[in-house]
Amino acid sequence: MVEKQSGTCVKGKPKIAKKGNRYLRSALHLPALSTIKWNDNFRDQYARIVAKHGIKMKACVSVQRKLLELIYVIYKNKTVYDKDYESKKNSMLAQKA
Repeated sequence: MVEKQSGTCVKGKPKIAKKGNRYLRSALHLPALSTIKWNDNFRDQYARIVAKHGIKMKACVSVQRKLLELIYVIYKNKTVYDKDYESKKNSMLAQKA
């Protein structure tokens, strides 16, 4: 997010920065929307950000970033995607404690 903090008109609405590869951002837009619709973890993240800030596009960009990080980690570790990975990890930590 880019927010004006100096100058004559600082009371403007913050906007999403156009940093990064635009082709990568545009390629992740539709997968992010689909992920928000069908994946509970991403849906919760999206709803939390929309409730906090009220900006749907900001929440969608957040999901895009998280999705890109997930794709990179899965590719580098040469693993398969497990939808319940976080819940399994949390339950294992709870059992150890």
